[in-house]
Amino acid sequence: MATEILVNDGGAPARIIPVVAAAAITAGQALAYFDVASSDAKVKPLKTGTTGIKDFAGVALTDCNSGDICNMITGSGSIVRILCTDVAGGVPMMPDNTSGQLKIFAATGTTLSHEQVVAITVEDGAAGLVKCRLC
Repeated sequence: MATEILVNDGGAPARIIPVVAAAAITAGQALAYFDVASSDAKVKPLKTGTTGIKDFAGVALTDCNSGDICNMITGSGSIVRILCTDVAGGVPMMPDNTSGQLKIFAATGTTLSHEQVVAITVEDGAAGLVKCRLC
């Protein structure tokens, strides 16, 4: 049975976009555009402080290998399950330094592209795939 990533309950419309993976991707990972200067921008798991990786793009719907097409969910208000390293219900989440995962938002005082709220948890629980609303 496949991992349930898209939970959307009919609230906000989710968009599923086919994109090329620049690395191996696991369903539920937060994704970022990579190498946007080229004509064929690709996605990679989002990770703080990684050169060449830009802001949050969406969430992987399916697993894929580098070079394959990855189905990415995007759309503000969409409810999805995202890999998270720490969890509390109803809190803003930002990219973590663990590839493709989110953590509870805590700005350092400087404005960095990876210090952005990309989702808000809608359930409390353990780390792993956590139900979140995309921002």
